Amino acid sequence: MTIPTIHTIDKITFPNPEAIRLKNNIPLYGFNGAKNDILRIDLIFNSGRWTEPARMAAECTARLLKSGTASLSSFALSEQIDSYGSTLKASSGYNTFNISLYCMNRFLEPSLHLLKTCLTEIIFPEHELELLQKNAIAKLKISQEKNDYLAEVAFKKTVFGEAHPYGYETTEAAIKNITQSLLLQFYQADIHPTNCTVFIAGKYADTELNLIDRYLGEWTAPARLEQDSKHVLTPSNEEMKIRIQKENSVQASIVIGKEFFNKHHEDYASFVLLNTIFGGYFGSRLMSNIREEKGLTYGIHSGLSTLKYNGVFSIQTDTNLENLDVCLHEIYLEMARLQHDIIPEKEITLARNYLLGKFLGRTDGPFNQIEVFKSYFVENLAINKFEAFVETIKQTDALSLQRLAQKYLHKESMYEVVVG
Repeated sequence: MTIPTIHTIDKITFPNPEAIRLKNNIPLYGFNGAKNDILRIDLIFNSGRWTEPARMAAECTARLLKSGTASLSSFALSEQIDSYGSTLKASSGYNTFNISLYCMNRFLEPSLHLLKTCLTEIIFPEHELELLQKNAIAKLKISQEKNDYLAEVAFKKTVFGEAHPYGYETTEAAIKNITQSLLLQFYQADIHPTNCTVFIAGKYADTELNLIDRYLGEWTAPARLEQDSKHVLTPSNEEMKIRIQKENSVQASIVIGKEFFNKHHEDYASFVLLNTIFGGYFGSRLMSNIREEKGLTYGIHSGLSTLKYNGVFSIQTDTNLENLDVCLHEIYLEMARLQHDIIPEKEITLARNYLLGKFLGRTDGPFNQIEVFKSYFVENLAINKFEAFVETIKQTDALSLQRLAQKYLHKESMYEVVVG
């Protein structure tokens, strides 16, 4: 058996999308090239938690986007979408509200008609809202029995503050507070063409573009004021260590981390490499030590989540209560090792090749490309930064990584949340 030759990745190029303006001036970005006659259309709104009039308003609006119109019930609307083999779904993030349509090309027109219906005619019937609230409260109660959920909630609340969109906790009171009028207020204020950008991926030509322009380009609504209000970061706890006792628990959920930077920061790309070595993949130091060598956990992971205005660095794991102190000690020990010892070149090369493989995969095909492009677009970052990040990762050396660890990976700067 001949072992395949291992090749280094010399250069990764990210393609520029096709850029179009629809009739109503909505910007559209397209990635063409799928083999099958399928199309994905994403509508991204500058919205989400950042602009909602009340807690949970954005999320509830997303979950009720197909809840019915004056003439179509939720069931009838969903049945029509399903009859074309199409998928229409919505989600809400911290800074975005997203609506996605997946369909076969031959059913694009009727699918666009139904998408337009959801954009302009949904009335959020009271009985649908009541059902959503009932289900959401039941789901919340189940989540609140899980240590990892409670740890994640407490961590975000501690880092950002209870009043911040990134930090507030989902509560039964917030769910019950949602009304039909609140949903309509959010829907009318945020879901409109002047607040929208369209992204498409798949296989398309002029026929498909003309249909999109007919349904989305002729979409009109009163112009709205900029919704991108500012929020103040107000951490809710001056204590760096938060311990939440959970009765009858045999395991502890751990979240360690802090508020961090996003992709705009000069250290972003190099820190991605450092984090990969620390806890960002299966071969990381945290996994090798705490899982493989000492058997303290089934899995442990560290990561940098970037957002529009900042980011979060966190380490997350679960361990038996009797191993809690040892587990925490080993996490901080691995931080200290990165600060004090030069990382071997072999270890850096392995992590770098893993990352470059991931970056290469993100350029493979229009559906991967659209995901990357959207994430950069939401963070107001030019897509050419993708290639710049790749080059930085290739050039970052051991001394630079040690300096980054000394700059950012301090135990004293980390919030430590333990539930169990």
